[in-house]
Amino acid sequence: MKHPEISRWTRHEEGSYAAETSGFSLVVRWQPESAGRRGFRWVATSPEGVVSKSPELHEEIELAMAEAEAFAAAGGEPDDDDEAA
Repeated sequence: MKHPEISRWTRHEEGSYAAETSGFSLVVRWQPESAGRRGFRWVATSPEGVVSKSPELHEEIELAMAEAEAFAAAGGEPDDDDEAA
């Protein structure tokens, strides 16, 4: 499991977390239960304003943060290393 750089994340009053890295604006939010699923989802906005969302929900906020950071570090490309592991 990859670990996020926790010090870069700031908690907002409504409970979301935000970070800026590699030119991307990242936000992680809790998604309440819907259709039997709940968890943390990230949203990344590129320097060009392109918005991308996590393909899946994560049970742990650290996993969502780490995936968002990896997405930004890869320039907005999915991190295929996790799928191969």
